[in-house]
Amino acid sequence: MDVIIIGAGAAGLMAAKKLCDAGLSVCILEARDRIGGRIHTITDLHADKSIEGGAEFIHGNLEVTLNLLKEAGIDKAEIQGDFWQVTNGQWTQENEFFKNTGTVIQQLQTIQQDISIDQFLKQFYAEEKYAGFRESMTSYVEGYYSGETKRTSAKAFLEEWLSEDKQQYRPAGGYGKMINYLAESCRKAGAQIHLSTVVKKIKWRKGHVEVTAKNGNCFIAAKVIITVPLGVWLTPDNAKAAIHYSPLLQAKKEAAKQMGFGAAIKILIEFKDRFWTDETIIQQTKTDTQNLYMVLSEMPVPTWWTTLPQQTNLLTGWLSGPQAESIKNEPDEEILQKALRSLSVIFTIDSNTLSDKMKWYKVFNWANDAFTCGSYSYSTTETINSKKILKEPVENTLFFAGEALYEGPETGTVEAALTSGVKVAAEVILA
Repeated sequence: MDVIIIGAGAAGLMAAKKLCDAGLSVCILEARDRIGGRIHTITDLHADKSIEGGAEFIHGNLEVTLNLLKEAGIDKAEIQGDFWQVTNGQWTQENEFFKNTGTVIQQLQTIQQDISIDQFLKQFYAEEKYAGFRESMTSYVEGYYSGETKRTSAKAFLEEWLSEDKQQYRPAGGYGKMINYLAESCRKAGAQIHLSTVVKKIKWRKGHVEVTAKNGNCFIAAKVIITVPLGVWLTPDNAKAAIHYSPLLQAKKEAAKQMGFGAAIKILIEFKDRFWTDETIIQQTKTDTQNLYMVLSEMPVPTWWTTLPQQTNLLTGWLSGPQAESIKNEPDEEILQKALRSLSVIFTIDSNTLSDKMKWYKVFNWANDAFTCGSYSYSTTETINSKKILKEPVENTLFFAGEALYEGPETGTVEAALTSGVKVAAEVILA
């Protein structure tokens, strides 16, 4: 075997496809009983259409993602609809952070030495008149980037913000179609994909790797690519997903601790009807919610979105960063109750009425997932140097990839994972 790949997520499968195209023999070991990693498209839950438990959006006109979808013959649908902010029961399309982005960008551009977002706010927006703005920007950093403001890099935030594309899409039928295309391409080229194979030990020397799984199976190759999420690097040695390296890779483990990896919980609820478009809701909220796409609030589950332009009865709730971290060990039923209470306040509708309208729900608690241990990466003030250490190949034998090791502004995205997979495959081929 030429190459073993640990992880059948977007990075691992993309790397495998490129290696197979180059004529190398590849074996993929995946701890879960499915492929996709943090992409988890479900078509058999009770929903009329496929639903996304993990990655859902294409955040702009991203080259690698869109080219792969085109190659696979998968369409994309542009996001449509209205964004709303609900504060103290008042619906508005004004958001303190978005309203001030122009001045914030100018202020960020004056920073010479990198600081955290928390330091940035204290340095430039400490006055009482900016209280609402500080709260709004903190909510955005925690909710969108899944980061902690005390660790999130202000310079990286600026770079990512400037690269944001207003056009957002969903892959038609879900990201699962893309993942299945990659896996099928690999299998047709002779690659092996072993599911439910939890890697526990990687013993290596230059040009030779022995990978031992929890079930005792041993796999041998000349090279290995490790694509586990950053959260796995951060787990204690006795954790379910922890991998023991022999010889140790202590410098890489320490580097991982300096990088940011957030928490996220996604709650999907299908109702018997699109209650948020009812005339009674429109009257009570004094808002035309017929074209509602996303609503932001101060509730325990602060962010909700619909499936527009598709008109379905599904609402998706989202909380991330410290908010998700604080409740990650709560049972799904308690998280559901927080979600329903949040919707009750946002839409001024009785909680019991919402419960009666509910057809099914599903909580995707990525923060408490044994093989993710979080959500996705964000840039700290130490990320640039730490990432170089973590992604550096070892003896042209151990290689590393994943969305956290991507170098560019699309941090924490499927694009980041796919791009990392392409680059690591090229490194292996040239080694």
